[in-house]
Amino acid sequence: MSYQDALNHLKKAQRLFVERNYEMALVELDEAVHLAPDFAEAYFWRGKTLATDLNEENLKAGIEEITYAINLKPDYTDAYLERGKIHLQLGELEKAEEDFNKALSLKPNLEEAYIHLAQIELYRGNYEKALEKLQKVYNKEGKDNYKYFFYLGKIHFNNKEYPQAIELLSKAIEINPYLVDAYDLRAQSYKEIGEYKKAIEDFKKAYTLMPEEKRFFVEISNIHFKIADELYKKGDIINSAIHIVEGMEINYDIKLEDKYKNILIEAGKKLTKEDPHKAILFFEFALRLVDETDFIKAEREKEEIKNLRKVAIRNLPFKERIVKMISDIYTGI
Repeated sequence: MSYQDALNHLKKAQRLFVERNYEMALVELDEAVHLAPDFAEAYFWRGKTLATDLNEENLKAGIEEITYAINLKPDYTDAYLERGKIHLQLGELEKAEEDFNKALSLKPNLEEAYIHLAQIELYRGNYEKALEKLQKVYNKEGKDNYKYFFYLGKIHFNNKEYPQAIELLSKAIEINPYLVDAYDLRAQSYKEIGEYKKAIEDFKKAYTLMPEEKRFFVEISNIHFKIADELYKKGDIINSAIHIVEGMEINYDIKLEDKYKNILIEAGKKLTKEDPHKAILFFEFALRLVDETDFIKAEREKEEIKNLRKVAIRNLPFKERIVKMISDIYTGI
């Protein structure tokens, strides 16, 4: 009875993990190990979930949990693979290599282990050995082998060699234009080197191929905020505000730092006379970013922004001004 209940908690945790609700996943896993203290899979998933938080303390805690799972189940291939990946994140190459080799001894055709071993060789500067590891998975570098180019591109991405990653991922996409992960990874690479337009194009393509994955829209909105930050540092307040609006239009309910609200207000003030339409837009988006935690402070801040917006409205042509004022009566702004 306890084992079946523990298994049910594990299944709930796995669903929550896929949904990236890691905190609740850990709650379910804690219940699973409480009900079945020798349940290796529960310890494995607890370690894997802890390791999603990439700070060193949680990574080490993840290793401890997975090690406990291995002690309970010494032939646990996935556990060796996962522990190796965490060691790799910590820069512990020898320990990672040992775990990947152990995983391969249990499952000789485990592609992911070869990929990570190739990554280790690249960290060490052994490019030829890295290729050898990959070619153990993909026996030939044939022009029709998109996986070869994708995984080699992934290795370069993990090593922060973004131009090389882009070149290889582009080859993979050329062979297989439906490879969502390649568009995703190439977009990440473009983002890292500041080619934001190309990054947005790739995220849009990935979304077209996998519309159920809302993360791609979040990525696009985050790029707009990143561009906004860079433009603001250069003193281009107006275009910074434009990108904040574009990012918020994509990710409507996002909560942002106060600095973005302040940029919108500053840009709105600058355009109140010159371009009141845009100023009004900036003030309206600034209203959405007011922190509601302190009710009195929030109401005072909203009133200040609304007053700025009213000043901008007064600069609209007469007919537009009347229409806007009537609209505000109905919407309660």
